[in-house]
Amino acid sequence: MLINIHKSVFDNNNIWDEPETIPALENLANAVREGKHLVISDRETLKIITQCQDLSKTTRAIYTMLYNKFSELRSYLSVVTRYIEITDLLEPALSSLSDQEVIQVPLKFFENTQSIQKTILLCENSSDTSFYQTIARVYLIWKNANIKLEYEPRGGGGNTIDTEYDNIQKTTKYFCLCILDSDRIAPEGKLGSTAAQIDQNKNQSSQFFRTKVLILDVHEIENLIPNSILLGICSGDKQREEALKRIEKLQQIRGNQIKHFLDIKEGTLMYKIFDSTNPKDKLFWESHVLEINRILKCIDDDCLADWKCNKTKSNCQCQISLGFGKNTLDNTIKYLEKIEPHKIAKEFNNDIKPEWEKIGQVVVDFCIAHSPIRV
Repeated sequence: MLINIHKSVFDNNNIWDEPETIPALENLANAVREGKHLVISDRETLKIITQCQDLSKTTRAIYTMLYNKFSELRSYLSVVTRYIEITDLLEPALSSLSDQEVIQVPLKFFENTQSIQKTILLCENSSDTSFYQTIARVYLIWKNANIKLEYEPRGGGGNTIDTEYDNIQKTTKYFCLCILDSDRIAPEGKLGSTAAQIDQNKNQSSQFFRTKVLILDVHEIENLIPNSILLGICSGDKQREEALKRIEKLQQIRGNQIKHFLDIKEGTLMYKIFDSTNPKDKLFWESHVLEINRILKCIDDDCLADWKCNKTKSNCQCQISLGFGKNTLDNTIKYLEKIEPHKIAKEFNNDIKPEWEKIGQVVVDFCIAHSPIRV
């Protein structure tokens, strides 16, 4: 994260008598040296810190480097929408400045070495974290920002991620960004069990500012794969090619949003939509399926008239979209490993760009870091 040391910290000369002051400043310097976070301040404050003889020689050299690179590092404030500000407050507080969220904390927060470790990027599996890193890197190219990202990838697993997040939030001082599938089949529809559980329990800790839960505005992570990349993983596979053609046809009929709530891996059967008891699911799909069926003839007229599946789940043949297969994300990761982020950014089609921009910004906010340095 970006951590700004506000000048108010040293307005009180007694700060040097506090036992946590030197350890906290040493830890912040180590975070910079090891490339785990980005620390900035104003020139006057940095000069005060560099003159403290109680700090190690290495630490003073790091703050001197920050002083010399003041203009460059200060410019990163315009890149983030959320950052930490160390102030003279005794307890954490949340404030807003223009369009930015500022988390104000006392210097003593960084006395604990846990507080300067890499941000944890917590997802349902390791493939997810890799894909979100690609999203953030492409987003930075769009922003023309040369920024390093650093994080500790951690996959909680669908059944245990809520426990993992709860433990991080309540028992550690780590920064953590948790990104989850919504499993919604319509905008504002019902969340899946994992997302609902974490959403219910988030921010219950007094240290809530260290963590954030981002629930996707789409069904799941595969819905974030742009058509240009889906085309790349087709590789002559007829099933995938037909699945992509169907998605593009649906977008042509009803706009890009329809893709957000399709089942990209297995295909979208009307059984799941008919079976939903959430009125918002029905409202969303009722507004789409008549036009879709008029053109594609993919839904049984009797099922549509009754708004229920007249067959069993296993026998449902009313298929709105076709599936790319259960390994869609893994295939995407392998494909992306062969492509430079600049090429992805250049060839990106806009069907999912707003979602990449939103996710990319949050990942940058939590994972921005200084390149490791030697002093």
